[in-house]
Amino acid sequence: MRERGATVQQRKTSRRQKAWAGLLAIGLFSLHTNTFASSGTEGAAFLDIPVGAGPAALGSAYTALARDAYAPIYNPAGLGHVNAPELSAQHLSYLESINYEFGSFVMPLQHDRSSLGVSVQYLGSGDITGTNPDGTAAPDFTAHYGAYSLAYGQKLSDRLALGLTGKIVEAKIADVSAMAYAADLGALYRANDKLDLAATVTNLGNKLTFSSQGDSLPMALHLGGAYEINNHLKSTAEGVYSKTGLLSGRFGTEWRPLETISIRAGYKTETTKELSALAGLTVGMGLHVLGQEFAYAWLPYGDLGDTQYFSMLLRFGKPDEERKNLIQYQSIKRHKTVKKSGSSMTSPDLERSDPEYQQLMQLLDEDPSRSETARSKHRPAAE
Repeated sequence: MRERGATVQQRKTSRRQKAWAGLLAIGLFSLHTNTFASSGTEGAAFLDIPVGAGPAALGSAYTALARDAYAPIYNPAGLGHVNAPELSAQHLSYLESINYEFGSFVMPLQHDRSSLGVSVQYLGSGDITGTNPDGTAAPDFTAHYGAYSLAYGQKLSDRLALGLTGKIVEAKIADVSAMAYAADLGALYRANDKLDLAATVTNLGNKLTFSSQGDSLPMALHLGGAYEINNHLKSTAEGVYSKTGLLSGRFGTEWRPLETISIRAGYKTETTKELSALAGLTVGMGLHVLGQEFAYAWLPYGDLGDTQYFSMLLRFGKPDEERKNLIQYQSIKRHKTVKKSGSSMTSPDLERSDPEYQQLMQLLDEDPSRSETARSKHRPAAE
């Protein structure tokens, strides 16, 4: 009877060792998060791994810039500014055999006022070598973490937007599994035409519990700002205060020398204490084609190696801002053409015979929110 009890105890111990081995493996490859500061007191540290090559290249300082399909992760309040459906996807070959996948989709519910978003984060390992309590070999096993989010954001005024994300966090290591529930709260404030301010509280929830061992989620407060220096250059900065007491800074700059290319660089301080100063550096670039973005980012992790991000951000439909820019461009172009031509044809007649003018009027007709007053604004005074 004692031998049978000992065998059962050995099996339990073996499963527990497998679980902790898996946790150690995942935690080891998440060194850029707050794992060092937490000393094993936080679970699901993968939630701090940045998603999207664009945000990652900016040092993850994206809380004040999240007005796209990355908003469910970085700041749900940004969904209040989404005016067309967007889809984002990412593949990341993380350190060693770890893979990190991400996907999200956002859909406007009310014209330029509110949107709904869903996202999936999945971190999976390759085979992890199993070991019995006596040191002999045991069957290999795998481990994974996942987070499944539903987010909503609404613009309360032209300046202020608020948002909420609810998420389910789950993990499985060998035959041991755990689940937790969490929420993110976000606010985004448009101070002026160039400055955005933002605040979020992330990962408010219960503990992620394996067997009898429960670990808190990596809850943190983010305060950030983004400033558009000119049409080609913008910078962003963010302070992060985690539940463990770690205070860190994140910084990023994006330079867009051409409409089709973005050059990005950033720096984050949470990795520098345990790794090296170089480990805080982030760089990347984005290629913009027909309103879509394909991005790349490179993040070093000292002796652990480096990671390379590949992601895409797809937009469906023509956002109002693009329509506005087209309208302004066409209007300026028409007036210049009329002025230079010296033609006896009157400006209204020239416009109506111009295919570009017809395209402009079609865009206006497709937008029911524009009044006749707004339409006449783009007609010459001579008409």
